[in-house]
Amino acid sequence: MKTICEVKPTPALRTRPHWLLGLQLCHSTALVVVCLLLLGATGADARGTGPDAPGLQPTATLSLRPGPSASSWQQIITNKLPSVEEQLLPERNLTYRRLYVAEQPPWPTATGLAFRYPIDLGYQGRAVPQFCPGYLLEQYPGKSLDEFCYQSYTTSPWLEQSGWANPFKIAQEETQLWQDEKSVRWQRAALAAAYAWQNRGADQLPDDLLRAVLGRQWILSRELMVDVITPTVMRTLPEQITTVTSGPGETAIDLRVETNTSFDSATGTEDLLLTAARRGLDAVVVADRNRLDGAQRTQRIAAHLKAQGRLPSDFAVIIGEQIQTLSGGVLGLFLRWRVPEGMTTKKTLTAIHKQGGLAVLVHPGAPGGPRLLREMPFDGYLLQPGLFDMFRTLNILYDPALADIPVLFASNSRYAAAVGLPYTIIETDDTRSASLKETLAAGHAYPASSLYLPWMAAVSIKPVGKLESTLNRFFIWHDVVEGKLCDFLGADNIAISTTWDRELQGWMGLDRLPDGIRMLSDRTSPLLELPHLTKLSVEYSYFQLQYNRQGGKLILRARSIW
Repeated sequence: MKTICEVKPTPALRTRPHWLLGLQLCHSTALVVVCLLLLGATGADARGTGPDAPGLQPTATLSLRPGPSASSWQQIITNKLPSVEEQLLPERNLTYRRLYVAEQPPWPTATGLAFRYPIDLGYQGRAVPQFCPGYLLEQYPGKSLDEFCYQSYTTSPWLEQSGWANPFKIAQEETQLWQDEKSVRWQRAALAAAYAWQNRGADQLPDDLLRAVLGRQWILSRELMVDVITPTVMRTLPEQITTVTSGPGETAIDLRVETNTSFDSATGTEDLLLTAARRGLDAVVVADRNRLDGAQRTQRIAAHLKAQGRLPSDFAVIIGEQIQTLSGGVLGLFLRWRVPEGMTTKKTLTAIHKQGGLAVLVHPGAPGGPRLLREMPFDGYLLQPGLFDMFRTLNILYDPALADIPVLFASNSRYAAAVGLPYTIIETDDTRSASLKETLAAGHAYPASSLYLPWMAAVSIKPVGKLESTLNRFFIWHDVVEGKLCDFLGADNIAISTTWDRELQGWMGLDRLPDGIRMLSDRTSPLLELPHLTKLSVEYSYFQLQYNRQGGKLILRARSIW
């Protein structure tokens, strides 16, 4: 069988799902047995045709065939994956470098292989030039891109999430921990059994369970507890707080949920989708940290559930991404390709809008957040719990300069049990991506859930409201000073950190108020002295200069794509 697609010219390639990394390192007898049983659902043969870009001619033919037979369990697992042979066409046709990769879905489909660009780059464990820029075909003629760059998945800074966590590195560390600690193996086996029982009947259970086992043990434990506790807690809350309601001509959407491709989630994808539909949502945005493959996989699982009649036919899964910029978090919606973390805010927004996506500011209440909304082309901002962030964001609602930017709700949930708590209403009943994007870009959306009413009431009543208003004056002047300095230096953004910032944020959040009062009485509080500068960041389009007073370091930070 043959399929036509566009590929970057390299020697013979071999597809490797990322979970194979963990299996190849796993020598525990109990876990090997579990892994082998779980992999029984993976198929080997299919056929289909990839989507051709308008006006482009295919540059290669891929021939898929089963792998060779072998006796070891590692080879048995490998045999379930298709191997790929590449036949390059004449050199003149190699102008177009887009990469389309074929994947065998875990269920029978009419079209066979699913093609996406970029298709599940992290999920498949495919080596790509973005994650391994040192590979040059001319310098390494004896090695394919996969062979040269496979290990880069555990070391590439492009795969770090929020600057410190690489899911592939986590999987490697966890499997090493299984080998070294017998008690860990049995604890993980018990958690895996509980997870399997809790998600029994799900078609995606083998894959979801393997992802959960390859993640941090405390994340898997937390997932199990939340799935048990959340329904019990919700039954004690007033129905108007937890119910999702949308009227005619409206779409109820959760603007951000995470899947188990993120380093901090073990949520089963089927459970997430079915819970969202059962709760009354019409759409969800799947926005993992620094990745798109979880959203792409969720779209395919949603299509499978719709074909079974278990999910409404008009239920929409939107591809998004949680992106950590040099100045804070940005939520990218309606994306087609990945936007790397670690770029400047301006460069990040440019990358999102260039591909037709929308950009939402995640923490508008953070110091400097209101100025970012005024000066950067954001399409919306989130209102989230936490008294400091919420009080600051509620003040933004009264700013006439920001009246045209919609305030939105998203659950930011790592758990299926909390999807839709809270949610947003988009004023259209057409759940196609183009319609939802057009309506949201026009500002026809509003936060609909009543879940945050207790927090909102807390920041308005005395004496809490008076305390919040008094302390907020520091951050108002903080923003004024940053704005003046930003104009003077001609920068896109400036962030000033002082010795008072964290302490006063804790006081406004009330979580550190008792400790703050005790430190005042002990005369150890930083508020007993004038605020001192601890860090200064000056951000331009492509780079950020950061001065850290501790150590007297001046750091140039930059990351870009082209």
